[in-house]
Amino acid sequence: VYEVDMYFDKKLINTFVNVDNQEELFRFMSDSLYDSGCVKDSFYDGIVSRESEYPTGIQIGNVGFAIPHTDSKHVLESQICFVSLKKTILFADMTDINNKFPVNLVFMLAMKEPGDQIKTLQKLMEIFANEEVISFLLETDNKDEILNILKENGID
Repeated sequence: VYEVDMYFDKKLINTFVNVDNQEELFRFMSDSLYDSGCVKDSFYDGIVSRESEYPTGIQIGNVGFAIPHTDSKHVLESQICFVSLKKTILFADMTDINNKFPVNLVFMLAMKEPGDQIKTLQKLMEIFANEEVISFLLETDNKDEILNILKENGID
């Protein structure tokens, strides 16, 4: 049975984060994962490098999401770092690198097993399609409630 609850730690849920660009965001999220012992110090460079070649922005309705991730060789322990942004940041579309749009919600994946990344991405895509859940994630700053709603929706 595939489970994701081991991938969510309340310390790695951050709401209304105030950063000015992708670089600051990636640094903040990578540092959070590094400080919690989940990733190697090479993780940040891996994220930046991969995002420049294979962007992870996805737009559903009027909400922008990003799912930055990198090779498992940079990961010590599987985790997901979640951030809701105080103000949007531009990301390139995963299907068209020339199309950029504002992103509100970011799930940075640190997966130890390469296969887990695909399964986790599929679960996240289901959540992105759930307008009620997304509205909640955009509006709340309660980490326990965020953890619960993600678990209720299959990220458990």
